[in-house]
Amino acid sequence: MDFVLTIGEQRIPLEVKYRRQVSHNDTLALRAMIERSVYRAPFGILVTQQEEPGTDDPRIVSLPLSTLLLLR
Repeated sequence: MDFVLTIGEQRIPLEVKYRRQVSHNDTLALRAMIERSVYRAPFGILVTQQEEPGTDDPRIVSLPLSTLLLLR
């Protein structure tokens, strides 16, 4: 886990995997935090190099770094 964003009582985990391909094993920590009810994480963010989805888990939002840098 690289970062955890706290909004109210919810936690949003953010994992950075700046690679062309992200495997299922690369998202273990992200999925573990989402599954723990004590964190109240409704979803997680996976930062990748390209726009291709990093995983097929609907609770994980894949976001390319270029898009993340455009957000304020």
